[in-house]
Amino acid sequence: MRRFASLLLALGGAVPALAHEPAEARYIANEAVMVTHGETKIMFDPFFTSGFGTYMEVPTEAMEKILANAEPYDGVDAIFVSHVHGDHFDGPKIFDYMQKNREVEIFLPEQGARYLRDLAADDDQALARLFPFELIEDGPTLSLDKGNIFIDAVRIPHSGWPRKDRKDINNIVFRVTLHDEVTVAHMGDADINMDHYAPYAEHWQTRTIDMGFPPYWIYLYPGGSKILETMNVKDSVGVHVPIEVPNDLKRSGADFLSVSGETRAISHSVNSKAESGCAPVTFDGADFTVCEFSAADDIRLFWGEGEVPFEHFEALNIHLEGQGEELVFAMNAGMYHPDRTPVGLYFADGEQKQNLMVKASSGNFGLLPNGVFHGGFGHFGVSETSLFALKNTAHEFATQSGPMLVIDGKLHPRFRQSSDSVRRRNGVGVKGEQIFFAISEEPVNFHHFARLFKDELETPNALYLDGGVSRLYDADSGRHDRGIRMGPIVGVVR
Repeated sequence: MRRFASLLLALGGAVPALAHEPAEARYIANEAVMVTHGETKIMFDPFFTSGFGTYMEVPTEAMEKILANAEPYDGVDAIFVSHVHGDHFDGPKIFDYMQKNREVEIFLPEQGARYLRDLAADDDQALARLFPFELIEDGPTLSLDKGNIFIDAVRIPHSGWPRKDRKDINNIVFRVTLHDEVTVAHMGDADINMDHYAPYAEHWQTRTIDMGFPPYWIYLYPGGSKILETMNVKDSVGVHVPIEVPNDLKRSGADFLSVSGETRAISHSVNSKAESGCAPVTFDGADFTVCEFSAADDIRLFWGEGEVPFEHFEALNIHLEGQGEELVFAMNAGMYHPDRTPVGLYFADGEQKQNLMVKASSGNFGLLPNGVFHGGFGHFGVSETSLFALKNTAHEFATQSGPMLVIDGKLHPRFRQSSDSVRRRNGVGVKGEQIFFAISEEPVNFHHFARLFKDELETPNALYLDGGVSRLYDADSGRHDRGIRMGPIVGVVR
């Protein structure tokens, strides 16, 4: 069975030498991030005057390594500056770095370039490495091709717009593509007003952003997920996080950077070709099939087309084939009424078919705590319902079911090892960037099934999807379980 240790990228395309190398984001401090792909390294907002006691400043050791051009900060090709506020920009330090690294190029707003020109004076070699962007609000985008680095720049107003002190700041969202393979976007202190992003919808759709770096408040804004969706962001991790991490951010379930030196692997959506990842597992005397995927795989939730439910894997596969896609894996994904409508929350393709149910009810679904399996922009999770209700995080789909199998590393408190209520069961668990779907090949009780996720798969949280109706579709092995009509279906597409 495959083991995905992280969001690693199998890259293909124009540069064969990079075909199997992952890209990586390394956090420095505040909004400072270094992105590496092959031999190419870029940094966003690495030099700034102060964190003003609120935001993390670059640790002394890290800054010494950056200025000394020492690993892992050696060989940086480009620096991007989002705007000229003191927690993002330090002109003298940038110029000092330019003297130590005579190859690095600087891409920044014209407001910052004017300052650096004064420092450079008649240093023509330094001046030639400044690339200013003078953008106007609601004006056109600008692009620059630097060979292995392709840059798109959009002016998105600073958070707090339209206050005078923010309106005049040229905050740039830099979308940068490395080796025509991996695309990242640094948003600076972008505002939360959707009206700033919508006019550039056509521009955003020209490239998929493999990883975006939004300021953390984007996750806390109710329309934040729509902003990231509009920008065509596949995966994201928040930055500009205060030293004292806000409780709302902790509860949101969003990924964010707050520890200098921590990293994230960057997946490349174009070349993600999921395999089924299904394999037999024997655990505590019972047989199961476990299917493992990573957050780089195209995992989706399905119900039907219009008001007509798919009900069977065949119908879903026909639907996808009509769109030039293939179903790799599928499993029933939550409980449903006789008309196949979901019992609890169901959200997919921008449509919510059922609201979140937070009160106790009958049957297994109502055996509290129940939970929600959710995914979006490269991040997946299983959350207990009451916690999910507090989240305000971006997700592309969510399905509610119950009961929870594993809750923060512990079995559901109502499960008993001696229970004689046995049946075939299926569920889902998430561990970091790994998503595990499991189905029992023989009747088991809740306690046994939950221990599969807790002890064998080591998922801190796992959710029961159903029993009795449980079935699996695995294209690579040819398995296609048939049975009664289904409601929600989770699938992996390639």
